Amino acid sequence: MRVLFASGIDGFCHRYNVLHWAEQLATRGIASTAWSASDPRLARDLDAHDVLVLYRVADSGWVRHLLATASALRRPTVFAVDDLIVDPDLGDPPLLRTRGAAERALWHDGVRRYRRTLDACDALLATSEPIAALGRAAGKPTHLQRCGLGAAELALGAAAAAAPRAATIRFGYFAGTPTHDADLAAIAPALADVLRARPDVELLLVGPVAVPAELEALRTRVVRRPRVPWPELPALVAGCTASLAPLAWQEPFAAAKGAVKYLEAAAVGVPVIASPIDAFRDAVRDGVTGILAPDGDAWRAALGALADDPPRAARMGAAARADVERRFSPAAQGPALARFFAESARAPGGVGCEPIAAPNFVAADDRTLARTFAGEVARAAREPAARPDYAAEPGPTVSSPLADGSVVVQRFPSRHAGLTRVDVHTVTYGLALDHTLEARVRRDDGSDVTRHAVWAGVAPDRDWLAIPFAPEAASAGRTYTLELRASGTGDRNALSFSTSDTAGEPHRLAGAATAETLALRTFAAWSADVASASSARVAASPA
Repeated sequence: MRVLFASGIDGFCHRYNVLHWAEQLATRGIASTAWSASDPRLARDLDAHDVLVLYRVADSGWVRHLLATASALRRPTVFAVDDLIVDPDLGDPPLLRTRGAAERALWHDGVRRYRRTLDACDALLATSEPIAALGRAAGKPTHLQRCGLGAAELALGAAAAAAPRAATIRFGYFAGTPTHDADLAAIAPALADVLRARPDVELLLVGPVAVPAELEALRTRVVRRPRVPWPELPALVAGCTASLAPLAWQEPFAAAKGAVKYLEAAAVGVPVIASPIDAFRDAVRDGVTGILAPDGDAWRAALGALADDPPRAARMGAAARADVERRFSPAAQGPALARFFAESARAPGGVGCEPIAAPNFVAADDRTLARTFAGEVARAAREPAARPDYAAEPGPTVSSPLADGSVVVQRFPSRHAGLTRVDVHTVTYGLALDHTLEARVRRDDGSDVTRHAVWAGVAPDRDWLAIPFAPEAASAGRTYTLELRASGTGDRNALSFSTSDTAGEPHRLAGAATAETLALRTFAAWSADVASASSARVAASPA
């Protein structure tokens, strides 16, 4: 059996769902392919796969075409989602209540579009019970697949757990996005009480989260760190006595979240103190692998108990580490997911889908698809199952259009061995482009790593375009050069590129120096120790 994933979001969510699901299936010998939900290769790959999974994909003409093609091929379709974004009757989530009317309207329009995709699919894959309950109420065959960890995360966690630890009593809060100020503020009074009572306790805040007003007078005890690439997160979490996971748990949207913060902490042998949403109630054995805290008094008691008894926190962390290996590894979670997809593949596919294109349209080329579904088809790159290497994140400025005869040159470093992909952030302004983008990656001695060409008509607007190549074994500590040139623009519109606020070497355009660095991100193959640990876990999975 082969599973085809259409991923509607990049980064953390894509990794924690699509990449983890693919890894879980691999432990059962099931192959999978993952593209962005806009990628034209989805239509051509459908014939070679048994199930189509649409993860966080909103309704559009292109999506309806994919569903109609799946129906014509009798391929079952599964909608997958990890947030409560498919309930049109749900009111504004807490964060949205402070936003303007236009932003709220946009959010609810998105919810309606997600729901239309769910309604058009044959089944639902959910990550928490509240989401699964919605699918069952809608009459969909529904599978609940809790969030888990990948083998690389478990290997990095094991290394961090084995490293020497400081004696400092430290509670950690880890924010991946700037949307969690209210969550932290909800437990700020309890944190302030514990910090005042215990001068030896610190609070570590990682990522874009504001220091609550209650902690302003205690700022000398608050350690700030910027958000880090996810492979560097285990070392920060491992330096904590406990990780904190407060949520507005009685709000429906928050109540449907997964237990990711438990998984990240448990991977390094650290307990979590968490609000009692469904996922944490399932994941945490209260008092054994972590503590569930429903209100301020419970948070105060939990913080005080672990601050007073670090050995107890260490025992809970060790129990949590054993628990994630047993319940949340790819091998542990693979069988249930494989059974669900096998059952889906045996069911008749394409229920209720009204074809909007001829069945032979599945073989259409990129140009035909991009022109037919203008603005909806592009090869937007998704994070691969590889190690993040270098990142110059896109900022607000954009390079000049790249016309014939001009070359963009950007040098970039590689931190790790096995450099295997470079992504460039392209900008089309929504225009229909019809020329070729030629990308060349070369070593400092001038030799080529790869020459890669793509039709600019499938370049995404303000998203990543991937330039893949075979792993460079000796890339660690070396500098590489990316060259971009356009061919066939004539007097037509040409591709531009996002630039970055990240400090880095400026790019050159047509031989002239600029003041800006191109927005790039690179990936490398996993190191031998992580790769061997990952292979061992897959090999050890039951037949």
